[in-house]
Amino acid sequence: MEEITIRYWSPHGRQEETKFQIGHSKIDLVMRAAKRIDLSNINRCTRLETLDLSHNMLDELDLSPLAGCSSLKDIRIQSNHLTSLNLWSLTGCVELKELDLSENRLHSLDLSPVFLKTSVSVDSSVVIYADYLLRYVFTRNELAKRFHLIRSDGAPWTAPPVIMWTAYTDLANKLEWTEIKKRIDYLIRDLTQEQWYSAQRGLLGGLGMMELAGLDDNPKKLLQGTNSSTSLKEAGHIIFDNAVRLLETQLDNDGPTLFLDIDKMRKTRASKLIPKIVERRRNEVENVVIPSKGSKVFLESLWMTHYGMQILQATNMDLVTNLESFNSIKRSFDELDMNIKTEDVGATQLSDTIKISRGMQNHVLNFIRGHYD
Repeated sequence: MEEITIRYWSPHGRQEETKFQIGHSKIDLVMRAAKRIDLSNINRCTRLETLDLSHNMLDELDLSPLAGCSSLKDIRIQSNHLTSLNLWSLTGCVELKELDLSENRLHSLDLSPVFLKTSVSVDSSVVIYADYLLRYVFTRNELAKRFHLIRSDGAPWTAPPVIMWTAYTDLANKLEWTEIKKRIDYLIRDLTQEQWYSAQRGLLGGLGMMELAGLDDNPKKLLQGTNSSTSLKEAGHIIFDNAVRLLETQLDNDGPTLFLDIDKMRKTRASKLIPKIVERRRNEVENVVIPSKGSKVFLESLWMTHYGMQILQATNMDLVTNLESFNSIKRSFDELDMNIKTEDVGATQLSDTIKISRGMQNHVLNFIRGHYD
């Protein structure tokens, strides 16, 4: 079988090399006292599943040769001397499940390239960054399960990581729009449909358009019309106009009005949506049918409306209440000259009048339960 040669250098500059067959599923270079390593030949190992470089003295590492290793599932680089590492070369590692970077000297790390698909172990002292698009994709508990922080004494850190969410307006200080768009396109590619709304809210927030973050659609549609020659400012105008156009369709089709900020819209091109939002918000409350069963009233459908969320938050309600508490809620709506109605049902599913994606519904439930930082 054909072989590749991997060369590495000791702290004294001495060159060593090891040969591996290209068909092997694992490359083990543990405890070689390597300060520097050349992985350039590894892209020929198309069946590689595990790469173990742990317990060396690496102070720099170029991961770009791994871009073609699409079968790679496990990368171990713990116990080295790395102070920085660029993970964007791993976007081609579509099967990557585990990445151990603990016991290094990393100051900060951008986890965006591996955020959606990989479990990462990293020292608790590392400042973690990620694109704002990812801000709401995982709840606090999901982040704690996905990203394992290791203390200096080797014990796991059970708390969820504190992540610095990078706005695209800030990223523009370092990157042109063509590079930013590549990042966004890559992240959107790996989303499930149920993650669309959360990512869309994050994307609009990262672009400084949080007032439009009630859009419930495919985030790819926001990028239509932007290209590699577009500047960030021009792309921002295009994305804003796309969001307004999509929101207008959403409102015309009796879609949700949650998370739309009318006050911030007033001085923007989105102001034309305000009359439709106001009308729709009243209709969505008055058309909703709230299921009840015995003495219990199920409020999930009401939570999915703008006024419902405002009143239920103000009164500290949960997803289920009793008839007495519901009558108190009803009085609050009566003061707004809005009528809400209940119906005895055998099932407690979302009202048929609520046209909201499953992804947005899940986001709302996580939001009202305080599952995001």
